[in-house]
Amino acid sequence: MANKKEKNISGLMAYSDEKNKQTIQKVNLAIDRLKRSKTKAINFKTISDEAGVSKTTLYNNEMLRERIESLRSIKNGMSKDVMDSEVDSARAKIRCLNEKIKKLQEDKKNLIVQLVEMENLKDENKKLKGIISKIKAKN
Repeated sequence: MANKKEKNISGLMAYSDEKNKQTIQKVNLAIDRLKRSKTKAINFKTISDEAGVSKTTLYNNEMLRERIESLRSIKNGMSKDVMDSEVDSARAKIRCLNEKIKKLQEDKKNLIVQLVEMENLKDENKKLKGIISKIKAKN
């Protein structure tokens, strides 16, 4: 009985492998056609439509997904490495800007405290001038 199960599994595995090879071949042919096309973009939807496979199949097959992503980025004028470096650069700028924002917020708090102190000093100065004026008027 175990021998029969092994035959069934091996048959299923062989069928699965053949189906996978056919899918990869269809996708590769679709990609080649789209690369020659001047009007159609290279993305998961156009390739799935052109090859007659689902987008899920393209996303789940890591080799196909990486190829499509790299072709898409190249077609858009950027390689994956360039996109990654731009993302890293943008993240660094965001961190820098966040640090500047925190510093400016801290400076703002300090300036508010100084402004309150200055207003208190102005009030005190005004009172003292009033007292001086009264003393001078008495003398």
